[in-house]
Amino acid sequence: MKIGVYLPQELARRLSRIRSESGVSLSKIVQLALSSYLSTEEFARSESVIAVIGVVYDHTIDDADIRLTDVQHSYLNNVISATHIHLDERNCLLAIFVKGRGSDVEKLFNEIIAIRGVKTARLMPLSTQS
Repeated sequence: MKIGVYLPQELARRLSRIRSESGVSLSKIVQLALSSYLSTEEFARSESVIAVIGVVYDHTIDDADIRLTDVQHSYLNNVISATHIHLDERNCLLAIFVKGRGSDVEKLFNEIIAIRGVKTARLMPLSTQS
């Protein structure tokens, strides 16, 4: 399907710069952006999702690492795997790979961001659809 889209000048300029630097076609960029947007919008209502939860936290605050592990164990049906990376003396990056009902994954995410010591977190829905 072909579509026409209005883009504000600044957004069009940024898109043009990224497109020329990356060599990725405009069609592919639009497809990826729409897929990401639709995945996010459909996420909570979906019965079967996959996602990555990225968490940066200070492991020295209130046993944040223990609390993060405990919350993952509370969602054993959803957590597939987790990878822990040391960023510096205090800060760690945790990537948690999850699957299941969108509402359950969102509950897990909300529990994670409520943990003291979590500096930032992002829920990144993914899709197997093109």
